[in-house]
Amino acid sequence: MHSRGWKSVYRYPDRSCFLGCTTIDMKDALVQLMKWASGLVQVGLSKYSPLTYGVSRMPLPQALCYGFFAFSHFISVACFLYGTVSPLCFFYGIDLVQVTSPWFAVFAGAYASSAEVKSSGGTVRTMWNEQRIWIIRAVTACLFGCVDVLMKYAGVAKANFRLTNKVVDQEKLDKYQKGKFDFQGAKMFMVPLTLLVLINLGCFVGGAKGLVARGNVAEMFGQGMLSMYVLLLSFPILQGLVPRLGK
Repeated sequence: MHSRGWKSVYRYPDRSCFLGCTTIDMKDALVQLMKWASGLVQVGLSKYSPLTYGVSRMPLPQALCYGFFAFSHFISVACFLYGTVSPLCFFYGIDLVQVTSPWFAVFAGAYASSAEVKSSGGTVRTMWNEQRIWIIRAVTACLFGCVDVLMKYAGVAKANFRLTNKVVDQEKLDKYQKGKFDFQGAKMFMVPLTLLVLINLGCFVGGAKGLVARGNVAEMFGQGMLSMYVLLLSFPILQGLVPRLGK
């Protein structure tokens, strides 16, 4: 539409323009995100890609913005590697980034930038939950969306239309209002999540034991903190795996 001359304006009035229903459980939310990811990646890889078709028909900054939305879902591959390679190296005592390395400051600065939520009026809990949701959707909905597109291009899967459930269930609504994660029915999405949690849990325990034995804190500190950080973010998933913790 923008390639054909459509002009957009940003408008955010004080009064809501419209009200609608949204998903309140993890399964429906991830299914909806997967549909969006699959559709955007398809556009990005088609002849109407914003980086090829769009650049010649709209300003470069606008084309790059559309390109970000189309290709940003491939970050799921990087997140999955971060969640597996780093803890495995920590377990085997292979250092990737040392605390004394200048690159450690880059990683620390990137993490500190997440505190921008506070500057926009958000709370620490909001920041923490946003990071949880971002990681969860990256290694589930975005990953499955990219795989879905690749399978369609390979001819393994056919294009289909998935409806998102918007029916309000009282039990799910109660959990949503209490801020609890509801993973019921999300078995497909739980596979990569559970795999990452178990890998990080086992590698953190084994790596911490090896860290005490070897005493190479400066070399392994960053990877140990990353594994512990992933485990803290994954606490709702641990609650889902251990029913007693979820009560």
